[in-house]
Amino acid sequence: MNIPAKIEVGKGKLIVKLPLTNPTGKIRVKRRGKTSNYGIPIATRKEVFKEIDYVEWQISYATDNPPVESKVEDIKLNGQVGFELTKLLCEGIKIGILSNNDIREMETFIKDIKKEDTLEENEEILREGTKYEVKGGFQKFIEKSPLFIKNNAEKGYFVEIILKHKQRAVGLQAMVYLCIYINQLKDGGGKLLMGRTARPREFGILEITSENKEIIIDIVKAFAIASCQHRNDIQSILQQVVSKCRK
Repeated sequence: MNIPAKIEVGKGKLIVKLPLTNPTGKIRVKRRGKTSNYGIPIATRKEVFKEIDYVEWQISYATDNPPVESKVEDIKLNGQVGFELTKLLCEGIKIGILSNNDIREMETFIKDIKKEDTLEENEEILREGTKYEVKGGFQKFIEKSPLFIKNNAEKGYFVEIILKHKQRAVGLQAMVYLCIYINQLKDGGGKLLMGRTARPREFGILEITSENKEIIIDIVKAFAIASCQHRNDIQSILQQVVSKCRK
């Protein structure tokens, strides 16, 4: 079951509620080792939250029939409705978190992306052989998939772009993940989550203000370089948001 994020507006801030007990959904808690960049989903109802835990959010900007808590009905893209990132952009502009300079920065960045800059079109997945064999004469190969990470430790998050083979087509598919360290989230009572397990159907709360608005800008930049299609989509989304969400 995929439990979506809930995006609300407070006084001068965006309030993002992220599910903490959905390990198979698009938003899930992972734990990353001290010497590894690989995160593994954890059972948050059984395991106590630690400093090395983070919420991984496979974020989107448009979808079919999005939940009301995270959609922007007026923004359309190829028959789909603006969703998640689109709402962060729209509401961020409305309440003044994102300034005109921020908008120009994103517009300029997207405009400057060329085909040779995008990841889907220029990266590849490699297989390397080893001398190791298992029973039956099967040789071991190592598959190396490109992963791009922008880390903002100061603000408590990082953004990943992961490339995988398309399931029903030729080529690679880029997916964007916003990863927020668990120590940046609070519970419904405003307390930190560290040192305890998750409650049933609990949400962790992230507040986005002018102090950490880079979260939104970095996600836009990630989609812009992910592929030519994502670049065109995010350019259209931003144009519509600026037109319809500005005061």
